[in-house]
Amino acid sequence: MPVPAIQLNPNVVTISYSDLSSGRDLHSEIGAAFGPSGLGLILIKDCPDFSAKRSAVLRAIRKFALLPDEIKEKYTVPEASYSIGWSHGKEKMKNGVPDKAKGSYYARPCNLDVLTEDDELKAKFPETYRDNVWPREDLPELKQTFGAMTEVQVEVMLGMCRAFDSYLNHVTDGKHELERFHEMIANSVAYLGRMLHYFPREPEANADLDGLCGWHLDHGCLTCILSPLYLDLAGSQQPQPADCGLHIKTPANGSIFKVDIPENCLGIQLGETFQVLSGGHLRATPHCVRSCRDPHISREQLALFMACDPLQSMETPPYSLPFSEVVDNDFLPEGVPQLRDRLKGAANYREFAANTFKAYLK
Repeated sequence: MPVPAIQLNPNVVTISYSDLSSGRDLHSEIGAAFGPSGLGLILIKDCPDFSAKRSAVLRAIRKFALLPDEIKEKYTVPEASYSIGWSHGKEKMKNGVPDKAKGSYYARPCNLDVLTEDDELKAKFPETYRDNVWPREDLPELKQTFGAMTEVQVEVMLGMCRAFDSYLNHVTDGKHELERFHEMIANSVAYLGRMLHYFPREPEANADLDGLCGWHLDHGCLTCILSPLYLDLAGSQQPQPADCGLHIKTPANGSIFKVDIPENCLGIQLGETFQVLSGGHLRATPHCVRSCRDPHISREQLALFMACDPLQSMETPPYSLPFSEVVDNDFLPEGVPQLRDRLKGAANYREFAANTFKAYLK
């Protein structure tokens, strides 16, 4: 399939850390970023105490990915659909092809290593309740650097929840209660980090835009990503190659944008759960990542996903747009399971999450 026309250097909505932490009115910025014509992404710049933590965790995930396979295999958890610990080649993307372009290490922020002592609950919903696994002997710095970076991300993401509450209260004439989303996420334990190593690949492996890391939507409430780190085979930092990185497909008209996140910024993307719970007033967007078309460069990333309590109802609110407008996307990429199908039979978030993991693993 030929690569579709891609628009470069979109006008990504950007706010400062001080704007977010001060509680400034961000209604126009939220609407531009997450409304029906938005990219489903906003950038937060100049977070304090950020640069060293970013570099440390991204270098640590590369170190783990380069360990021998027999060591990495010790940290796989197939009974949790590979949603905790190491995963490589388990997800199915377009045409059911295994996604081998990247390796992922999943973990909850370090103060949430164990969510419950209830073994029956862990067995029934392992995607939600399985304990973290860490390479304490093989690479102890993985947990340490992950914990330091996710602490910053959690603070920013909770600030964004307050901004979403204020925006929704405004556009629904007060029907959305202030603090609803913030309290929902602050009181939740459903946080999950995904450290990603995109393996160097030959140029022909990237003939399709989504040939390596397929199109998808995050299914939680919101996601925080870093500016990725590009490293050569010796581990030296390289400039970002021009033809790789994050691509977003807008629901308004199906346009595709390539987005580069500056090194001093965090990126916040919306997940499908907040799309549903906001009644469609906030929109998640399909995205994919194209690996480098250079067999000597890898790409390192950390995404932190925040979700609501596992028992949170997935019903739309009273102020919702019509259900079809909430769940349908006329420009959904091939291989992305329909949101309305994954909501069927899901009385709460943990059932929706289980449906989603299974849909992408088919």
